Amino acid sequence: MRKLLGAMMIILSFSGIAQASDDPSVVLKEIADNMISVLDKNKEALKTDDSLADELVRKHLLPKIDTEYFASRTLGSKIWKTLDDNQKASFTEGYISQVIDKYAKGLALYDGQSFEFEAPEFSKKNPTSARVKSEMKQPGEQPFSINYIMSKKSGSWLITNIIVEGTDMRKSYQQQFRPRINEVGIEQFIAELKTPQLSAN
Repeated sequence: MRKLLGAMMIILSFSGIAQASDDPSVVLKEIADNMISVLDKNKEALKTDDSLADELVRKHLLPKIDTEYFASRTLGSKIWKTLDDNQKASFTEGYISQVIDKYAKGLALYDGQSFEFEAPEFSKKNPTSARVKSEMKQPGEQPFSINYIMSKKSGSWLITNIIVEGTDMRKSYQQQFRPRINEVGIEQFIAELKTPQLSAN
């Protein structure tokens, strides 16, 4: 699982390098093609400097995630609709910080993997929504499938979900969060999102 997490981070962490494109698979391929040289230059530093990894993720990954959509879908529309604007912002900030932390830890796991992307599968009902299938390949091991759900908003393709080896990231977090929300309520849960205990889970 650590290698899977690292693979996702490797592909996405340098998303700011990619140019705008009408093809979401081209966007992701440009990211993968450009990130290897950057990772090689910072490989050792990333292993020991946690702040560097966090900074890289916040600078390059965040702009490529539709954070509010990601957060609202993870929490569920029923609960999301009960929150005021401040609560929505606090939940989104805390939740995305959890995602960033895990991705940042994955940065140091790069070890010469290669990536292949298939042509995007556009939604028949909505051409601004697409799925991009990809594989991480490394010698001596089975390839990992990493699929991206993307939506084009304001001229840019943004990530709205990631599915790794069949595991839906949003659903996975939802299953992790829901029992605690039921136990302590949404206000207390939002406050706990920034605690070390939850971050360690």
